[in-house]
Amino acid sequence: MRRAVLIYNPVAGRQRAARQLMPLLTALREAGFKAEPTPTAGPGDATRLAAKAAEDGTVEAVFTYGGDGTLREAAVGLLGTEVPLCPLAGGTTNVVVRALGLPLRPLTGARRAGTLVRRRMDVGRCADKPFLMMASSGLDASVLNRQDAELKARYGRASVLVQGVGEWWTYDYAPVVVEADGRTFEASFAALCNLPLYGGTFRLAPSARPDDGRLELVLFHGKTRAATLAFALAVARGSHVRRADVQVVSVEEAVFAGPEGLPIQVDGDPVVATAPVRIDVGPERLWVLAPPDA
Repeated sequence: MRRAVLIYNPVAGRQRAARQLMPLLTALREAGFKAEPTPTAGPGDATRLAAKAAEDGTVEAVFTYGGDGTLREAAVGLLGTEVPLCPLAGGTTNVVVRALGLPLRPLTGARRAGTLVRRRMDVGRCADKPFLMMASSGLDASVLNRQDAELKARYGRASVLVQGVGEWWTYDYAPVVVEADGRTFEASFAALCNLPLYGGTFRLAPSARPDDGRLELVLFHGKTRAATLAFALAVARGSHVRRADVQVVSVEEAVFAGPEGLPIQVDGDPVVATAPVRIDVGPERLWVLAPPDA
């Protein structure tokens, strides 16, 4: 039996963890993992718990059950170690779970844990803050920087959508200046993507790969509400990369050079930083458990 820990957020997914915990532990045991349940108590706790599990040298895997925030925190704790991370879908969007080809049902994911293999995954950095998915500046970052944390925790994506409509109506579309690989770009929205997915199932950066040491820079140049709405609908359809006001460039690193006070978000969380802000792939990779054909 392989030893592991299961780090879980007791309040993720509207407190589904309390109901799912014992079935998940049973399913993991049937898959060959004896997992010790380890709840988080607050922000940053998953990082500490994952790092402690790796330092002890007695576990062969760290499982997480919670949202992308819990997963990212655990990943930070495992950077530079040999212990692999395996997320069990427990949040509302589960972007990393989807991108790695893991099941969206947590019990199914636990039951299949024994069939997974170790894979290396890049981890990005934005102002030295690690990210698994993306860092962006523009309307979405403005929404998340103004989002009421209590409302987001209570209503999830619905509160973000409501906030987004309000921001879309009043946003001033200040140009985001991006310097990347010796070139300078101006756009109303810029995203550095480590994974192809955004917000769940939307393939914002279809060519992004989490193991190539590069990021996909997605730029939207539209400056009106109508253009932004059309861009969002095109992203939903997967046709945005063919728009004349969209650029996609593969880069090794980039800098958000301005304007002063530009909003930035990383994996759905606001970032407080002053331009210029560097974004790149960190030197330490992360081991994950994923299907062999992911």
